[in-house]
Amino acid sequence: MTVMGDQSANALREVALELEQFRAVLGRLSSNGQPAPTAPTMVYVFGTRKAFEPFLPVRHGSPAALGGYFQRDVDTNTIAFSTEGFADEAAVVFHEYSHLLVGTAVRSIPVWLNEGLAEYYSTFSLKSGGKGASIGLAIPRHVQLLQQRFIPLSQLLAVDQSSELYNEGERRSIFYAESWALTHYLMTELASGQTLINRYASAIAGGAPPDQAFAATFGMTPAAFEPKLREYVRGLTFKAWVFTFDERLQQQAPMTSRVLAPAEAEAWLGDLQLRIQRTGDAARRIESAAATAPDNAAAQLTLARLRLAQDRDDQAWPALETALRLAPEDFTIQYRAGVTALQYLDRASGARQVELEQRAHAALTRAAAFAPNSPDTFAWLAYASLRQRAWDEAARTISRAIGLAPGRTEFRLRQADIMILRGAPDVARPMLMEIAARSADKLSADSARRRLEALDAAGARRQSSRARLDLRRVQDGEQRVFGRLTAVECAGGGRPVLFHVEAGGRDLVTAAARFSDVDLVRYTGGKDATLACGRREPPDPVYVTWRADKPSDWPGELAGVTVAVEFLPLDFVP
Repeated sequence: MTVMGDQSANALREVALELEQFRAVLGRLSSNGQPAPTAPTMVYVFGTRKAFEPFLPVRHGSPAALGGYFQRDVDTNTIAFSTEGFADEAAVVFHEYSHLLVGTAVRSIPVWLNEGLAEYYSTFSLKSGGKGASIGLAIPRHVQLLQQRFIPLSQLLAVDQSSELYNEGERRSIFYAESWALTHYLMTELASGQTLINRYASAIAGGAPPDQAFAATFGMTPAAFEPKLREYVRGLTFKAWVFTFDERLQQQAPMTSRVLAPAEAEAWLGDLQLRIQRTGDAARRIESAAATAPDNAAAQLTLARLRLAQDRDDQAWPALETALRLAPEDFTIQYRAGVTALQYLDRASGARQVELEQRAHAALTRAAAFAPNSPDTFAWLAYASLRQRAWDEAARTISRAIGLAPGRTEFRLRQADIMILRGAPDVARPMLMEIAARSADKLSADSARRRLEALDAAGARRQSSRARLDLRRVQDGEQRVFGRLTAVECAGGGRPVLFHVEAGGRDLVTAAARFSDVDLVRYTGGKDATLACGRREPPDPVYVTWRADKPSDWPGELAGVTVAVEFLPLDFVP
């Protein structure tokens, strides 16, 4: 977490401490008692509402009337608020921060419980002196609404992200209110409420129907439980938890602070405006910062992001590379520049794309070394490795990300993608089937189902391709593998011709004394293939066949003697 603002270092440290205390409280209430690691978070603190106004989202032509907000982007989280108005908007920030923390730790959670916990935790309030906090205070607007309207409990439990009840104005308010009330009751009125909530969430994640999971966990059906909840709301008496922080937590507040150079401050402020779509204001700040301090990494990074937002890609890449070069030891720069490069790779030319892949991988490798407990860093590093076809490294790093944040289903989808690309669809299929069965996470479930459909279609194409091609029969003593022919290396001087095939995440190299010794077949055109020395751009899908009995004077790393190279259609699936 990085906290910046127009306050003293001590004041900003207090803000960081309050957010860290909030994370610690949620950790105590979790199943393992530990705070969840999160994505990198940037916190902007403004001393007055007037200073905050240029950094508010614009609605209907005017800055929104907010005292603070929380925004999630693919590379970072952003919290911004004015201390002058934060007391009124703190619940919004804590609500959204709760979603982030719970979603990181829990693999699947019902919509009502997710929103109920976020509302429950949103009442977090520090005690005088900052050595304690209360959480779980009553929310008057919810109580008042529930005095008039109530949803049958079975309907509440069945809500998912696509339900009308979750997406309609007035009914959505009732849904939030009743979700909060049920969560509050379970957390405070049941002796082992936290344990039972975890048990219920696990049952739902395992595929149990909501009503059955509820009855099995809490000892009565939703219909039998509903009168107890109604009576609880009518009673107007709500308990709250009070926590006392030990000195160790007090001392874990960030120790380092520095005064930002004016250009760097303007660059980060411009980046905040860019994220809330105030692009014109952002451009003026960022361009001025980059012109004033061309050797400032933050100014160059934000300039690159601005140019990408303006579709001026050719001007973005040099700025991004400069940022990486200027701050090799800065986690924020390395992480965010690496992610930015990966986000926009497909807009770069072929040569530039390869270069950006390499730079992004190097940057995220450095960032992971600086922050070994950052799940997002490892997840993005896995994607960078995937882009470079380094399947083994991608598999290791995505496993690390999942270990740090088991609740992030998108990490598990990436793990399945890596297994598919690694040539292990049978490993990916049960992963995807498990995600698809989690109805509480509809977006991820739909993504998993689309991947399963693609695997089924690929299987059908595989059978069709095999039936269509009259492939060469593998003889005794021969081995054959499917891969991509990336290069043919001709050294001359009587040395063998080397065939480089990317197969199973490694560079398989076979050799032949002469081209004429290799059976070259092209199934795409039905004629024997011709082959030249050099790199193959793009690589060709091939079957390469070889014998292991290579001459003793050939290099030891060679797999064997090339027997045949069969060029396959681009859509061929082995």
